Order: sequence, then C-alpha cells, then structure tokens
Amino acid sequence: MKSINHQNEYVPLRINLSLRRDTLRLLSEMANDMGISIDEVLSFLTEDSVIDLEIDEDLKGVDIPNKCSFDELKKIIERRKQP
Repeated sequence: MKSINHQNEYVPLRINLSLRRDTLRLLSEMANDMGISIDEVLSFLTEDSVIDLEIDEDLKGVDIPNKCSFDELKKIIERRKQP
C-alpha cells in the first residue's frame, strides 16, 4: 500500500490484538489467498474502514461528554435528524 501523497506515509505501528480463533483463521486464509502477510491484510482492512471518515466539518464548538445515558444519546440522535 503505497501512498501518492507523501504527507500520508505509512507509519509502522506495533499493536496487540485479541481475536477469536475463527477470526484469526479467516484473516490467515485471506492473507494466504492474497499472497500477503496477516499484517498487510489488517493494514488494508483498517485503511478501508476509515477512508471515508475524513472530518469536513469544524468541531471547535462541539462538546463531547465523559458519559451519556442511552436516553440522552437517543435524544441527541433525534435532534440531529431534524433539519
């Protein structure tokens, strides 16, 4: 996975993951089928999962609470649905 944009160079990141055996087996099969390592499969999956999440809006006025009840969360979501 090479980036055309040099500001988006890939940075090695060491992490520990806890996966179910079935999940690891599937990742291993994917890597084997694609002829790449499990690390590369995880890198592709991670990149693909966040590729469209670039933040376009200004978040300076947004407060993020430390905790929120389920009812509060439902109210917030309903307010955002309204135009």
